[in-house]
Amino acid sequence: MKKIEKKSTTQNKSHSSKSHSGSKPDYSYKKNGIVSEPVIEKPIITPGGKEPEIVIDRMTVAEFSEKIYKPVGEVILTLLKQGVVAAKNQSLAEKVVESLARHYGIKIIEKQKPEAAPSHTSKEVATEGTWKERSPIVVVIGHVDHGKTTLLDFIRKTRVAAKEKGGITQHLGAYEVKTGHGNIVFLDTPGHEAFSLMRARGIRVADIAILVIAADDGIMPQTVEAIKRSKEAGIQLIVALNKMDKATPAQVEVVKRQLAQHDLVPEDWGGQTVCMPISGKLGTGIDELLEVIVLQAQLLDLKANLSLPPQGYVLESKVEKGRGPVATVICHHGILKVTDYFHAGNTWGKISSLVDSYGKRVTEIYPSMPVQISGFSELPQAGDFFEVVTQEVMKKGILEPRVRPEMGYARKEGESELNLIIKTDNASSREAVVNAISKIKSDYKKASILFSGVGDISESDVMLAADTGSYIYGFHVKVESNAQPIVQKKGIVIQSFDIIYKLIEDVERLLESGKPVKMITKKIGEALVLKVFDIKGLGIIAGAQVKTGRFIRDGKVLIWRGKQKVGEGNIKGLQRDRKSVKEVHTGFECAFLVDGFDTWEVDDRVECFQEVPE
Repeated sequence: MKKIEKKSTTQNKSHSSKSHSGSKPDYSYKKNGIVSEPVIEKPIITPGGKEPEIVIDRMTVAEFSEKIYKPVGEVILTLLKQGVVAAKNQSLAEKVVESLARHYGIKIIEKQKPEAAPSHTSKEVATEGTWKERSPIVVVIGHVDHGKTTLLDFIRKTRVAAKEKGGITQHLGAYEVKTGHGNIVFLDTPGHEAFSLMRARGIRVADIAILVIAADDGIMPQTVEAIKRSKEAGIQLIVALNKMDKATPAQVEVVKRQLAQHDLVPEDWGGQTVCMPISGKLGTGIDELLEVIVLQAQLLDLKANLSLPPQGYVLESKVEKGRGPVATVICHHGILKVTDYFHAGNTWGKISSLVDSYGKRVTEIYPSMPVQISGFSELPQAGDFFEVVTQEVMKKGILEPRVRPEMGYARKEGESELNLIIKTDNASSREAVVNAISKIKSDYKKASILFSGVGDISESDVMLAADTGSYIYGFHVKVESNAQPIVQKKGIVIQSFDIIYKLIEDVERLLESGKPVKMITKKIGEALVLKVFDIKGLGIIAGAQVKTGRFIRDGKVLIWRGKQKVGEGNIKGLQRDRKSVKEVHTGFECAFLVDGFDTWEVDDRVECFQEVPE
């Protein structure tokens, strides 16, 4: 919560001195707090006909407005007038709550100390309560373009793949699928190299991993990484040999041999790895694959404790217009409800809305069901542990100092650095883009990320770029309307992309542009002096006709008299038809003044040279 500092006027000083003379405490704030005196408004009457009363305690702006039956916008405006900048989910200190209560004439009740509640160990809680079977969480992993999204597309009967740019899944999508074999939650992870952290996050959350391998392509780098991550996480792995409609029996055998080399021996080779031949495009083998997933889930005996406070992980986070910071969360235990208080990583909040995987608003969500939550005080990090807490725990947590990982990067001095500002649509994409750029190697320049953040490119981003000479790269974001005039005025370079490898290629191109260019001097034209002019105030000027090529202003010239070189210099001024020009081409007459040479004679031969890249 920011506090605006203002210089107190003489009137404010007089009010302040009066308040100190009385027995009542002074609730006005000066330089280090609220700057205006509280003005008591007309008494507020509740719908029940009673005057509202309030217990002075830490609470959010939204909670305060509910308690006094005032619109949250009006309370925010009142705070602004008092010098406090706060959003509706921002927590207010007790001193500020008391000042607001007096401003609105609300009856104040003294805060009572809460009695200590009996503690329960996690072991006792884990064994008690209502247990219920939950849907399996299945992560689909594999190399880029091996058909992961196409497989999910067929299962969900929607065109997910068509919406992805360049055939690459850009974000970690969580979908609840109703099948004839029961509900299954699928996590679709990106296959591009830059999204390795997102794949690892998906594997950590899941119960079962489906490793999609194109039978006509075999095991690729991201396939090996997916196998390694699955083994580290200790989750059940099922291999789906995709694109069987294209592959030959020999190619399938090659893939199985490659799997065996990575300690995944197929069942038909005497091992324990389930290999299912499928075609995501034609849909063959999909039913059999779903049956195997359900069978594996039954063997794992997946259950959730509905009595526990909800616990899970943040899969994705972004800033959404009108809703603020939102995150996709999936819980393993407990029933998540609107108005629940929660803690996720370094953020706190109160759930204001829940949206399920079908885009519908719901009031509660059960374990294993992906949900988008709004109500965060700030943007959480993808991969943060999410848990529902009591209001008291949340308030204590807000008061405790927390160290937040830096979203930006400090500027490093050096002429050989390419300064960049990165803006993406969500935290995972930001993470992927920053990591991918940090891996780019160049012998000539180094990419220095001054700042990276989530959301559209704002006015402050453009001003930072102008002050630091930075390029702005946007990924799935646009430029805010109020920033557009500054972009044009300052000439800021903004590059927007929807596909990550194209963004990386453009950064590589910029880095390579720093390669030192070897320049050579090349003859570009020749002229013959026809007349010599001595102009007072200017000097000796040669009037000549260009015989071959062209003559340019600032070009270097050599002057020859017969076979002897008589001078050299740079063209200081070039004219044709008494008008200054940049260049004169073959056949035209011109006049020029050469810096460092003025002993011209008729029939002197002049050669013009220019420095060009080798």
